[in-house]
Amino acid sequence: MTGQRPGESANVRPVNLTPAQETAVLVLVATGSTSEAATAAGVTDRSVRRWLSSDDFRAAYRAASRTAAGEALSRLLSAQNRAVETLVGCLTAQSPATRVRAARALLEVGARAVDDDLDQRIDELEQEVAAWRDRPGLHVV
Repeated sequence: MTGQRPGESANVRPVNLTPAQETAVLVLVATGSTSEAATAAGVTDRSVRRWLSSDDFRAAYRAASRTAAGEALSRLLSAQNRAVETLVGCLTAQSPATRVRAARALLEVGARAVDDDLDQRIDELEQEVAAWRDRPGLHVV
């Protein structure tokens, strides 16, 4: 991301905004602070708060926020395998406490994954039952 400002993404270009407003959007996304956005944009905090009531500014802010969240999620998902490898490696650590913590973390995540899968399967079955009950000519007692 060479040459880009903090929080800027190549595929998000705010439209109908001044350069100061574009800067404020990017700093708002990166920091969540209207005062930092105002300083970076060279305006008052009140100006940034007023811009937040503008449809164009809010739309650009939401778009930039969605892009930043998507990028963060991608990074998180790409790190999952390394995180699991680290925990698995800790199962053979010299410290018993480290081994127990790693084992507990792996078991907890595994249990949540199984629960999520079961919840999804139950939802699918409930949808199938509802569709079956709604068939014409079927009288459920």
